[in-house]
Amino acid sequence: MNERLYRTMNDRIVPEETLIQKVLQRAPVHRHLPKRLIAAILAAVLFTALVVPAAAQTPMGYALLYAVSPAAAQLFQPVQMQCTDGGVTMEVATVRVEGSTAQAYITLSGGTVDETTDLFDNWSFHLPFDQIGHCERAGWDGETRTVTFLCTVETMDGSPIPAGGKMTFSAGCFLSGKETLENAAVDLDLSACTSEAEIAPAWGAEDDAAGNTRPSGLYYARTGGGYSGEMGKFLLDRSPMLLPGTPLAEPAEGLSITAAGYKEGLFHIQVCRGNAAQLDNHCRLWLEDGDGTRLEAVYSAGFAGGTDTDTRVDYTEYVFDVEPLELQNYALYGDFYTASSLTKGHWSVTFPLAEMES
Repeated sequence: MNERLYRTMNDRIVPEETLIQKVLQRAPVHRHLPKRLIAAILAAVLFTALVVPAAAQTPMGYALLYAVSPAAAQLFQPVQMQCTDGGVTMEVATVRVEGSTAQAYITLSGGTVDETTDLFDNWSFHLPFDQIGHCERAGWDGETRTVTFLCTVETMDGSPIPAGGKMTFSAGCFLSGKETLENAAVDLDLSACTSEAEIAPAWGAEDDAAGNTRPSGLYYARTGGGYSGEMGKFLLDRSPMLLPGTPLAEPAEGLSITAAGYKEGLFHIQVCRGNAAQLDNHCRLWLEDGDGTRLEAVYSAGFAGGTDTDTRVDYTEYVFDVEPLELQNYALYGDFYTASSLTKGHWSVTFPLAEMES
């Protein structure tokens, strides 16, 4: 039944008659074409009619055609309202089109899908026009163990959604088993962390730009950071990073404090996040005194240790402007966000940009 429905949908998606007539009217007429030219034209037409549609239905062929012509790639992409990989099913539930906006409710079910499932920003829209889009969680059905996402696209110039087009939505992985621990006190005696700390060997973009040879063994490469104010920016740009050690505390599973101490007059606290590309474990730290007054970090620095993707370990270092004698008046607090499972696969659905109810 579904196969017959999808075939019917595909058959309906053809260029508009007015577009076909315009192309025919603009085409130059030659009454005496050379036989070789006629043969070449026929070969090109045959190639387009037979080879391009078939090639477009392979992942590589589709990607190449989409890079050249999104409209052609979507024209040849068959309607596929659901897709299953590794026991997990993605399905189009409903579609709504109004003016310059198209929305689709898309569900995931099966396998490790749970009420915390997150697409981990690993999703893509493919459309035959320039657009702005976003995807957000919209609901969870505990009985069927199905999570629903709302996918919204708008034309870049505000024009109406073109009639007769198709949209492809795909995802390559998702997170599940996510947990949140907010405003939590960390069991770490800060008064014991006032000594000078050892610095880690660093490697940054400036080393690559200078053509320096990358060192062998373990090194630490800057991956980003955050700050407030010009002084924070200045400190971040030249920030030393502490040498990771054995865990001093583990406020949440998958997040541990691996170093704490002073360098250049500032207090550093380092958090090990594991391989952040796998589970996206992250946190935010601050200091809090007995009156509940917060002291925020001047800046935070992100960096990774390891020589390849298999040995990669991510760290975030929070840096505070507080004197060693004052540190005993503070306790460490944080918000912690973790996940327990990353499921990889390839899920892709293609549907007409037209109203459709479940």
